[in-house]
Amino acid sequence: MEFLRANESVEDFYMRCTNLTVFDCSEEEMLWCTMGPRRLPLSRIIPITVFLLVIFLTGVIGNVAVCVVIVRHPAMHTDTNYYLFSLALSDLLLLLFGESYSY
Repeated sequence: MEFLRANESVEDFYMRCTNLTVFDCSEEEMLWCTMGPRRLPLSRIIPITVFLLVIFLTGVIGNVAVCVVIVRHPAMHTDTNYYLFSLALSDLLLLLFGESYSY
């Protein structure tokens, strides 16, 4: 950890930054203690990215497949399937244009 002082353990650091009786933290140390590091290490970013990419791709492929099947087969033109088509379309729009999260 970059904020540890000489001969200080991690527990001592957290005690110094969270205990009001011995509080001795700079603003930077306090932000790091409460919010964590500014950036995640690459060893955590890559699995998160792969996981979100798999979710995105399966969502797009599955919802496009539902829409194509309902449109191409006249036997599928029922009220229930129109509702499912609407749900698949809204899910697609959310996947493509929805809110993005930053970690």
